[in-house]
Amino acid sequence: MQSAFSKNELYCKKLYGGLLQAQALAKIGHWELDLVNNSLYWSDEVYRIFGLEPQEFDATYEAFLSFVHPEDVESVKSAYALSIKNKQGYYIEHRIVRKNDEIGFVEERCEHDFDSHGNIIKSIGTVHDITKRKSAENELILASAVFEKMSDGVLITDDKQRIIAINSAYSAMTGYKIEDIKGKTPNTFSSGWHDNEFYKNLWKQLNEKHHYSGEIKDRRKNGEFFSADISITALHDENGRLTNYISIVNDISDKKHKETLIHNLAYFDSLTDLPNRILFQERVMNKIPALKRSGAKMALLFIDMDNFKSINDSFDHFMGDKFLIEVAKSIQELIREEDTLARLGGDEFTIILEEVKSISDAAYVAEKIINKFKSPVIINGLELYTGVSIGISIYPDDGESYEELVKAADTAMYQVKESGKNSYKFFTKAMNDKIRERSLIENGLRSAISEGELFLEYQPKINLKTKSVYGMEALVRWNHQDIGLIRPDKFIGISEETGQICQIGLWVAKQALKDTKALHDEGNLLTVSINVSNKQLSDSSFIDDFCAIVGEVGVDRRYVELEITESHIMKDLDKSLSILNILHSKGLNLSIDDFGTGYSSLSYLKKLPAQTIKIDRSFVLDIDKDEDDRSIVATIIAMADALGKDVIAEGSETKEHIEALELLNCNQVQGYYFSKPLKIDKFREFIRNFKGEPAST
Repeated sequence: MQSAFSKNELYCKKLYGGLLQAQALAKIGHWELDLVNNSLYWSDEVYRIFGLEPQEFDATYEAFLSFVHPEDVESVKSAYALSIKNKQGYYIEHRIVRKNDEIGFVEERCEHDFDSHGNIIKSIGTVHDITKRKSAENELILASAVFEKMSDGVLITDDKQRIIAINSAYSAMTGYKIEDIKGKTPNTFSSGWHDNEFYKNLWKQLNEKHHYSGEIKDRRKNGEFFSADISITALHDENGRLTNYISIVNDISDKKHKETLIHNLAYFDSLTDLPNRILFQERVMNKIPALKRSGAKMALLFIDMDNFKSINDSFDHFMGDKFLIEVAKSIQELIREEDTLARLGGDEFTIILEEVKSISDAAYVAEKIINKFKSPVIINGLELYTGVSIGISIYPDDGESYEELVKAADTAMYQVKESGKNSYKFFTKAMNDKIRERSLIENGLRSAISEGELFLEYQPKINLKTKSVYGMEALVRWNHQDIGLIRPDKFIGISEETGQICQIGLWVAKQALKDTKALHDEGNLLTVSINVSNKQLSDSSFIDDFCAIVGEVGVDRRYVELEITESHIMKDLDKSLSILNILHSKGLNLSIDDFGTGYSSLSYLKKLPAQTIKIDRSFVLDIDKDEDDRSIVATIIAMADALGKDVIAEGSETKEHIEALELLNCNQVQGYYFSKPLKIDKFREFIRNFKGEPAST
């Protein structure tokens, strides 16, 4: 998940750079006013339009008004207030005074977002520098020579709105020649897009202010729609009599396309056209206030495709992209129109399920998605098989903020991954506790050795015939400075997953051999058994490192035994045999731990260079009561005896266990009947006082 999140961060930075470049090219800045969080954002281009360096100071509404021409301030304020009151966007042109006191002109557009109760929650707008266009308009009115050369379209009518002239730009823009429309009114070729209210407002402004400007949807001669900025001026002679209407038309179809592109770059995934992480977060945060008021619930589904990496590795990224597009389409078909499907990046998708009545609603959607991908995704005739892991969090049960809900759903999804994939889980507090505990353990392991938190205990190995201690198994323990004593079954598995087991294993080996050497020097020639994991065996330097430690400490290799679990060996039998033979050739003893739990058979047992077989405690615990367990133990002993191997039974905890094992001629045992694992000083005391009696007497 971390690498996927890092890739997504880089992708968002690239998108943001593209957004700034697009705005600079179009000379369009954008701003966002978040009324929920009371924050205002200006893009870099807004600062440039005002003659400022990008992000020269924090954006505020007061700062914006300070750059508006004093004579236009009230108009700007009024336009914004009226648009909120009417719950519709606004368009306005006004003058600005740049930092260097230069006068400029801008056009502003703004749209608002309202919640379900009609309260405004956000305003988003653009600021377009139109200083050059305004200058061109003035020059057009003053000089007829400029009329024909203008890039903007110009249409002139008489006082009865009858067309008397158009320029080349207007003709190129609309496809009409002067002979097509001369004498007609503009209504003749209206697009029909706008309602009566639009035209009523247009004429009201013309009659009252002798000027109108705004955006219009018009139609070309070929019937194609296009968007245009239009500025209409009513001209009067010196006696105040209306003489003409001059319309200046600017085709903004390309600009509208750029605005759409800017919006899509910021809020939508370029591959699937789904909302991206930014828009997903925004939608979740926008919905929470309304849910809080209504008391309704919302579900977040985190979806991870189980087989995507394999598809990418087996084919190519092009096939992977087509796969993700098909996945997006398939999931979209399974949810309601009011719900949101987003792509966070890579093969991660999220769903917002609005106003779920119960968790069963979310479970129903999750099951539909899982069932959908039981069938293959077909790309170019190829059947691509996948699965989905889905984590679910519920508002407000699992959190009341975006961050809490996302973390909960993400945690649940990873629990699905750990427990076998292709399923779904709801977030629970127990999951969070497990994740937190794992994180503490994983981080703590990094310093456990240097902080001196690891220590060893030794469990005696007893020979029942001689009533003596002949060996010991070294067992690592961890006393965490904050958590306290952590059981091996809690941290050994994690250390194997993270690779830290190799470092820990070498520390265990060195400490165990030092303690063994000290016992030997005292006259106690015991064999020490050291557990070795599959991860250690897979480490190319393990054999050399281990042998180096044996040589450094100076223990006779005849008294060193490596214990390796049967399941680890069978994961890759050929490779394991190769490594075990090398260890055996170097004079080290080998023991097969947990024997009988996996693939026990003469065919592989005879190949192993192991001298000792350790019967798993699961067969010993009921050996005095369960005939099947007794038969299994008898069979293992017989197999080992036939191959000339020693047998030791672990988990020997009661007098009945000992008696049953003696009847089966198993004379080597270890277990709580004689002693629990002991620190080295207590172990010394134990072997000094051992008389062949159990620990309780």
